[in-house]
Amino acid sequence: MLSCDFRRIVAVALVLTTTFITMPLSAADFATTRPVIGSVSVVGAVDLRGVGISQEGTLFAGDSINAHEKGYAKVLLGTGSKIELSEKTDVKVNRDSQGVLIAMNSGLVGFTAHTPLRINVSPFEVTATDDASGNVAIMSTTTAGVRAISGKVTVRNLKTSESFVIMKGQERLLGLKDGVNAPSLGDIASNVPGPVPAPKPAPAPQTPAGKTTGGLAMDTGAWLAVIGGVAVGGIAIWALVEARHNRNNVDELGNKIDKLNATLATNQAATNAQLKNLANAAAIANSTAQQQAQLASVAALAGQAQLALTVSGNSTQAAAAASLASQATASATRLAALQSQIQAAQAQLASGGGSQQQLQNLLNQEEIERQNSNNLANQLNTLLANNRNVNGIPSGSVGTVGPPSQSSASIPV
Repeated sequence: MLSCDFRRIVAVALVLTTTFITMPLSAADFATTRPVIGSVSVVGAVDLRGVGISQEGTLFAGDSINAHEKGYAKVLLGTGSKIELSEKTDVKVNRDSQGVLIAMNSGLVGFTAHTPLRINVSPFEVTATDDASGNVAIMSTTTAGVRAISGKVTVRNLKTSESFVIMKGQERLLGLKDGVNAPSLGDIASNVPGPVPAPKPAPAPQTPAGKTTGGLAMDTGAWLAVIGGVAVGGIAIWALVEARHNRNNVDELGNKIDKLNATLATNQAATNAQLKNLANAAAIANSTAQQQAQLASVAALAGQAQLALTVSGNSTQAAAAASLASQATASATRLAALQSQIQAAQAQLASGGGSQQQLQNLLNQEEIERQNSNNLANQLNTLLANNRNVNGIPSGSVGTVGPPSQSSASIPV
């Protein structure tokens, strides 16, 4: 029991962390003071707070969600529960001291409850707990249906306070105007009586009062029985058609969920690749900046050494120092151009463009310049060491620059 509770706590914590880290926030989201209760992922035409969204949005207490024709929405609540809205579904999501409350105005809502989840279809309130799942559908202005796929669901009439429980695999019809409930459509169809056996032939009696003469000789009561049987048969056929329609809706909803999950997985993989490329570009830019600082030191120290060696009369070493300073300046110019290319690549990656091949080209250029600048630094250090006895020779030295810090982990080789 303790292990189960601990797993639920960990699951809720992970959901909360994922929700708050990954959910996109707009300026309107930051402006509100209402608490965040989850996130919304959509496919097709869906409005959140009356505004159409293309992929994801943040869900605040009191928000409305309206899935139009061919629209679908998946809501992940901070409590770990989730609901799914089929097309032509309009709901309002709120939170009070008892938990999350979904007020349905139209359509079909599927649910999976890890914590108490209430769905209001006035005058009824459907409550699901303990990993129960199912769906609630408003079929017309006077009728709604509730189905429990797993676990158990409690339905309470808010006007009369009467309640009943729907177990796994059961369904109930709810009267939205009169507040009554009826067995499931499948139960109605299964309880339809079979055909009445034909009576054995008998001598034709005299036609009594109230009967017709000729054709089928039945009195008024018999005709009423036939009409009633036809009506019951019609209701049974309607019930079977509605049940098949509901099953088709559930299958369609399942297909939409599978497509949404596949889309989310593809988008997540693309996002991870883009973030990886951005990190690689930043690592290359950092290494290039270190080389620029290194070359500035090489040029400065080489200039000082040239002046000291010229004064001392050592023209050969003075010329070598001048050459190092000139090469360092030229290399710094190339690195400045490379840094501009890296910044352009970072801008493209941030907007969803760029490519890994582009990063590979930048890394190749950075490696060539790094080898060159390290070589200049080593030559300068040797020159300074060989002329330490010359008055005015700088006492410092220049260090080397290593490869980008993330090359072993993510930068393409």
